[in-house]
Amino acid sequence: MQITGIISEYNPFHNGHKYLIDEHKKRNPNTHFIAVMSGNFTQRGEAAILNKWQRAQLAIAGGIDLVLELPFVFAVRSAQHFAYGGIDLLNKLGCVNNICFGSENTNKNELMQIVQSFFKPEFSSLFQNNISQGLSYAAAVSKTLSQITNVDEAILKAPNTILGIEYLKAIKMLQAPFSVDIIKRKKAQHNDLNYQNNFASGTAIRHCLYKDNINFSELKQVVLQETFSLLQQAYMQKNLPQEDNLFLSLLSKLRLTKLNDIKKIYNVNEGLEFKLLKAATQAKNRQELLDELKSKRYPLTKLQRMLLYIMLDLTKQQIDKFDKSGALYARVLAFSEKGKYILRQIKEKSALPIITKTTTYLDSKKRRQEDLTTFEEMLSIDTYATELYNLCFNPVHIYGEDFITSPIYVQNKN
Repeated sequence: MQITGIISEYNPFHNGHKYLIDEHKKRNPNTHFIAVMSGNFTQRGEAAILNKWQRAQLAIAGGIDLVLELPFVFAVRSAQHFAYGGIDLLNKLGCVNNICFGSENTNKNELMQIVQSFFKPEFSSLFQNNISQGLSYAAAVSKTLSQITNVDEAILKAPNTILGIEYLKAIKMLQAPFSVDIIKRKKAQHNDLNYQNNFASGTAIRHCLYKDNINFSELKQVVLQETFSLLQQAYMQKNLPQEDNLFLSLLSKLRLTKLNDIKKIYNVNEGLEFKLLKAATQAKNRQELLDELKSKRYPLTKLQRMLLYIMLDLTKQQIDKFDKSGALYARVLAFSEKGKYILRQIKEKSALPIITKTTTYLDSKKRRQEDLTTFEEMLSIDTYATELYNLCFNPVHIYGEDFITSPIYVQNKN
């Protein structure tokens, strides 16, 4: 019995995600699927269109058997940390055979040659030189790899190719015993806002949901019926997350926090704390704040993540600790009947605790204490992220949702 791991966001689950699962199943008919999925905030630092349990439920309906949450401290990071955290968690489960992902480039040999470039002596000096020119991490990486390999930089900048390279790099670094299946990304590209037949990117789907006049018949063509029902309901009930609702809380945090405390926050570097505090005295809304901070070195996605770190008091010291420990638990969001079998495999083969009831390990009172273990600290950040997410709605959603919500069982149609 094979078990295939997929690192995902499913924001929301759409026909492109279903296509990847179905294509992999054609090659591996007997495989089971584990999805390691970001929680209520995504890798870009944005509030997910549906909460993590809803998105996990839709993933099961689409063919996944078990959905685990990728801890916030890896999920809301740059591509290298997102990928490393996901591969590390899948590796620690002890039962995963394959990794499957979609990419604009499916030439595994070429991608592996690119990965080898990270470990060449000249990579470090070239990378640092590119960073010193004011490039972001992602831009500096793609330029450095292009310089070493002579591969067109435009190819290396494709979003899913970047992630694919980071997955392969993490597999190499962890010496994880995974075979890799790379599926050609179908029609709609990552940030494409256009619908193409029965396919659309997650970006396009989210974009249309915030329009005044949504074309529901068009939306219905690019997602599963289960996804369509939840999205339509959220739209009609005006129950979509609005990140602007966090602005006053963020502004209060920036205006009242001491300078040295801001400097301790992860990704606040190179005097950015001064720019942050100045922007906080002038910005009238979240977009103005981001516009004031945005630069070549600090693109929008990095800033969006950083604002979340500030609100969650996530420090450089904490991130260093989490990067050393890696994923410390397997937190179940949803599962199918086949998922029960996978959970038995994990119990037999993994040292990671399986979290199905958060209060077994942490409750709302304990998470406020100072002397938390690294495990408890990592889990507490996941729960605080949910509190923050639930403030994105009007009226706000319930407090303590992580402590009262059980994993969702879905009868898988497959």
